[in-house]
Amino acid sequence: MSEQLTDDEQVEVLKKWWKENGTAIVVGIVIGIGAIIGFWKWTEYKETRSLAASALYDEFVTAIGDEKIDAATSYESLKKDYEGTTYAALSALRMATVDYEKGDADKAIAHLRWATSHPGHDSVGHIARLRLAKMLVAKNALDEAEKLLKDISEPAFDAKYAVIKGDIYRMRGDIEKARSAYELALASTSFGGKQREFVQMKLDDLGAKPAGAKPEIGKSGDSD
Repeated sequence: MSEQLTDDEQVEVLKKWWKENGTAIVVGIVIGIGAIIGFWKWTEYKETRSLAASALYDEFVTAIGDEKIDAATSYESLKKDYEGTTYAALSALRMATVDYEKGDADKAIAHLRWATSHPGHDSVGHIARLRLAKMLVAKNALDEAEKLLKDISEPAFDAKYAVIKGDIYRMRGDIEKARSAYELALASTSFGGKQREFVQMKLDDLGAKPAGAKPEIGKSGDSD
């Protein structure tokens, strides 16, 4: 059994240990404290930025409703200074609606493309993508619309995506894929009321399913 160290020997051991490890410990502590402070600063920055974006978005909404106020200035500021926030993306969705109602589909599409690329939140991104895909289908830009929806899946939006895929297939004359897509949409519980009736009408317009045809299993268009 080893002898116990004397007080002087213990001091010498501690000195030696500190000499070998002290710098690393101090650096570790400094880095740890810096990380904590950095996290606080980042959180504070995000909250401050979000509040500023919210206030500017309120100005934008007010301007949209008042023809005497120029909404373009606040809109461009939201995109430039608050890119990546939900408020910037929502302003793009709103501008798309305004320009579409004015008959300028190209401007509306440009706004939706921006919102799709800078959603700020996944749900906003899906909404922007759905609206953009619908407008592309309306312009017969089927390849671009299909590419936009490729490999996109989100349970809350899958039924809506299926409807647009059905529209793409129908316009291409691929009736069976269109039917499969509409049926997939109708199988979802997320559709109800007028929305379900509208999709059912699209399905009915395709005509009766050929005798002996087997129902397709799985998501529509997955084999593409």
